[in-house]
Amino acid sequence: MAAFAPLEAGDPSQAGPYRIVGRLGSGGMGRVYLARSPGGRTVAVKVVREELADDPGFRRRFAREVEAAQRVTGFFTAAVVDAAPEADPPWLATAYVPGLSLTEAVAAHGAWPEQPVLTLGTALAEALEAIHSAEVVHRDLKPSNVLLADDGPRVIDFGISVAADDTKLTLTGTAVGTPGYMPPEQLVGRDVGPAGDVFALGAVLVYAVTGSGPFAGGAAHGVAYRVVHEEPNLSHVPVRLADVVARCLAKDPKQRPSVPELVDKLGQLSAARPTEGVISGSGWLPAPVATEVTRIQATPLPEPATGTVPLTAPPAGAPPAAEQSPAGGVSRTAVDTAAIGPAPAAGLLAPPPQPVSAGRLLGLPRRHALIGLAVAAVLAVLAATLLLPDGLPDGDQSNAQGKEPIAAAKELAFQELWSYEEDPAGPPLIVDGKVYFGDQGGTLHALDTAGGTQMWKYDGLQGARPVTIADGAVYAFSGATGALHSVDADTGDRRWSFKIDDASTGAAPKGTEYGITNVAAAKKTVYLLTLPWPKGQPALYALDAETGEELWNRPVSPGLSTALTVADGVIYCGLGGKDYENYLYALDADTGDQLWRIKTGGSNRGKVTSLSVAERTVYFGSEEGTFYAADASSGEVRWKYQSKSKDAEWNGPPLVADGVVYASVKARFNTDDSAGRVYAFTASSGKRLWEFGTTGAASPPVLTGGALHFSDAGTLRALDPRTGKSLGEAPLTTGTDPLLTISGDRAYFDGGDGRLHAGRISLTES
Repeated sequence: MAAFAPLEAGDPSQAGPYRIVGRLGSGGMGRVYLARSPGGRTVAVKVVREELADDPGFRRRFAREVEAAQRVTGFFTAAVVDAAPEADPPWLATAYVPGLSLTEAVAAHGAWPEQPVLTLGTALAEALEAIHSAEVVHRDLKPSNVLLADDGPRVIDFGISVAADDTKLTLTGTAVGTPGYMPPEQLVGRDVGPAGDVFALGAVLVYAVTGSGPFAGGAAHGVAYRVVHEEPNLSHVPVRLADVVARCLAKDPKQRPSVPELVDKLGQLSAARPTEGVISGSGWLPAPVATEVTRIQATPLPEPATGTVPLTAPPAGAPPAAEQSPAGGVSRTAVDTAAIGPAPAAGLLAPPPQPVSAGRLLGLPRRHALIGLAVAAVLAVLAATLLLPDGLPDGDQSNAQGKEPIAAAKELAFQELWSYEEDPAGPPLIVDGKVYFGDQGGTLHALDTAGGTQMWKYDGLQGARPVTIADGAVYAFSGATGALHSVDADTGDRRWSFKIDDASTGAAPKGTEYGITNVAAAKKTVYLLTLPWPKGQPALYALDAETGEELWNRPVSPGLSTALTVADGVIYCGLGGKDYENYLYALDADTGDQLWRIKTGGSNRGKVTSLSVAERTVYFGSEEGTFYAADASSGEVRWKYQSKSKDAEWNGPPLVADGVVYASVKARFNTDDSAGRVYAFTASSGKRLWEFGTTGAASPPVLTGGALHFSDAGTLRALDPRTGKSLGEAPLTTGTDPLLTISGDRAYFDGGDGRLHAGRISLTES
């Protein structure tokens, strides 16, 4: 079943900051282990097989897919919480789900009744909705990739399997996927999109309700033939469910329902037969499965061995039980490195589960009522370990000075690995093993992350910086010439350039410069938002990402902000209005038409300075110190928070992870002694969980290695994400705030000395 096994000789003891304590299983990409973060969070760590790790092409794909998967934040997905694509071997860590797979449940206890299958289907459709919202396609949804817990199912391995796809084709001539759940278009070698996941979902539901797939079993080639050429066997599927899965299993992807349609339809069918309108405990599961899940969750977890928990490999002269491994990599050890024993107590006394009206669970609308999946019954016990990172208490904790340590003393260190002779004009970007940045002189650079070796450079941009990277292209804008350049990310060759003079808005007056420019890219379209100075027409442009051809433009009012993002076919951006008012706008990504707007300030105040989208919610902050959470579809403000000063502005994109929003605020007018703050809010309600006072303006926070990292007046800080307490600090520069980017256990920043610096972060118990 989904239990852990003791470690064996040759198993790793460490993956990055995670101490490995037991075995969970294995798959085509590698072995999966149970592990703990330095803060005590339990995760599942997948360590990649050596033959895959030795393939440079796999590493590039793996890094790309991990980056995409980390954007997925749906409740019914096992979130990717950390990864080290550059380690040897590569690994990734996901949220640990104590339960069993759908395959194990059906094999042990038989087919499910219709009602729990409808509930399961609604939750899985919501998981796919979250996955697709991050522009990820699962490609291998099957019963073994559905884990069952008492608070709902979790979809695992989304997007990651594709990293091994081309490698497997090269090595064995076979495609990644499971016959019977792969859509026809995947089997015949065509492109697979979201509709392919809809096909797989239909097949998974047939398996759950009948005990076998819709195309029977047998040899793989026979199953594949039936998928492509024959109709599915739905003779034992209940009529209401059969109507839905028949559409999902259509041969033509265009004939399948969309995922939002499935969420609505399955939700309606679930609600049509409520179990007395109440869900308590693991009541959404069939009784024997619920009993098994409860047993698994009650099994004590292995306890990690005590001692230092480094982000890096052990130093020279370490005890012989552990072999040296590269930074952030995997340490091999003997079997006695982890003692099997009970997990530490949660420190909470929970009241007995109380029945809760399904319509009130998590504040979900009625169509989600029965997929609340007993959250209320386990919330008091599990809020500290499942819904919030590392057991974050749902309360207000303040740390005005930012110095109070947690009980276990930590030491944060930064070890410089290399530096490069140019100074970045903006935060460097890290993608596929390369560092991209534009320098102050107008040259775009690409460096190897391992040693800082220059891969290529692109000249003549006059103050450019890479504002975004998408689909193998770096987009850099030259403020002096008013031109956007598309540069091949691998070679540095120019693909195309788009000059504002060539746009349908007409040439800008001579001497025009573009001090504020924003660029975003999504679904083969590049969006360019410009503010010419001192004259010229501010505008939003949509360009074809392949050719640079202008698709449309929308003149806008002055008062642009530094915030622009695109999600789910909608452009979100800060724009001005009449009488110097400021707004957050939502625009149709295909046409530029306004969908809604939220006023953030007047009299040339309140520009949007911080923006991100997650879980159908837009989180953004303004320069008047107000932070908002708004419904991404309607623009309805769900909650907002006013900082202590109205002369403050929220800084950089907020981080949304595990139901918590982390954001930083700084003084609107920067001085050397301008203090700031870092906040944590409950994403659903806006309740302030904690705040941390900083010496200067904090950079946008990043979660890595089980800690929240950011720069503060030239100092790297690490906080416990549960409490906001300091875990340690390490000097980066002797100057003011650097332009900092953190990727895994590496930090990249300008040192105030005209150079780009790169180094390794480590957080150890002292």
